[in-house]
Amino acid sequence: MEISGPYLTINLKNLEHNLNLLRSKLKKTTEVIPVIKADGYGSNAIVITKKLISLGIKRFAVASTKEGVELRNAGIKNPIMIFYPYIKNFKLLFENKLEPVLYSNTLINAAIKYLSDLKITNYPVHIKFNTGLNRIGLSINEFDLSNLTPKSKCFKILSIYSHLSASENPRPCKYTSSQISEFEKIKKITSEIVKPEIGFHILNTSGIFNYPEKQYDAIRSGIGLYGYANCKSWDSELKPVLTLKAPIIQILKIKKGESVGYNNAWASKRNTAIAILPLGHADGITRSFGNKKIKVDINGFKCPIIGNICMDIIMIDVTNSKCKEGDFVTIFGESNSASFISEQAGTVSYELLTGLSQRILRKIIE
Repeated sequence: MEISGPYLTINLKNLEHNLNLLRSKLKKTTEVIPVIKADGYGSNAIVITKKLISLGIKRFAVASTKEGVELRNAGIKNPIMIFYPYIKNFKLLFENKLEPVLYSNTLINAAIKYLSDLKITNYPVHIKFNTGLNRIGLSINEFDLSNLTPKSKCFKILSIYSHLSASENPRPCKYTSSQISEFEKIKKITSEIVKPEIGFHILNTSGIFNYPEKQYDAIRSGIGLYGYANCKSWDSELKPVLTLKAPIIQILKIKKGESVGYNNAWASKRNTAIAILPLGHADGITRSFGNKKIKVDINGFKCPIIGNICMDIIMIDVTNSKCKEGDFVTIFGESNSASFISEQAGTVSYELLTGLSQRILRKIIE
């Protein structure tokens, strides 16, 4: 199929490389739990999941019940953790045999009542504690430990975990150390009552690189599988799974002093060649990427985006490059790191990748 518009390649060979790299930093017994929320970080969650299953992955994690159901509807039968289950979605969650993460006493008590009313026992769940990220999770001081005892036979606790706040910060990091110390206390207290089937886990992608000795029984990796780890040296070990390209649909010649785009946001200081790309903030490229904040790659030349990003159009200065209408420009990928250009635009790779519109064609590279 000939591609005529913007497209996103999903390189499954690079995905395999990234998984193998992460595994190389872990013990063979440590379970890898890929995070495939937000449609696989802007890619295609179903494609990513099926590839990871072929590589031996057994369990996955997503944000919502809806995301989990979409995987079930695609025929994926593997265990799926739901990070943020809603009580109103319990019927859908349990009918689809998804694994809820219980992160508050309210949620735990509601789950106990729901399962008890249906006389369901040994349903697989995960328990999440807050150790300092202060985003979501139980405090060990307020947690009702009786929920871990045989009193609640409706549960089979698979894992107990937490999430680090600043695992990418250079070591030694006092805050990360305090979180790990708090998690050690949680592990000690809960281990006296229950032995989680999977065990304990606290590491995210950055934590795998920075604190491999704290891998416990499992790790969770999201952005790392897609090629980024919040640190240039770690990024260099990974390979970007996603590459975004768009064709030049027109080249304009403008004179010195003429402006480009909405609000006359950029004015030429010389006679300039402008390439027009059919991509814009409706596709996930926000205005923060405009006005020479980042450069894109065209035939080996780095060319700046000029003017304000439009809903469907980007303008780039190609005066110093060799290009023609129909040539494809790489917005990000192996030749133009999504992490680097996001940083230049004042954001992060997570926001860029997960914001990509579904109107961009996805192309799979096996």
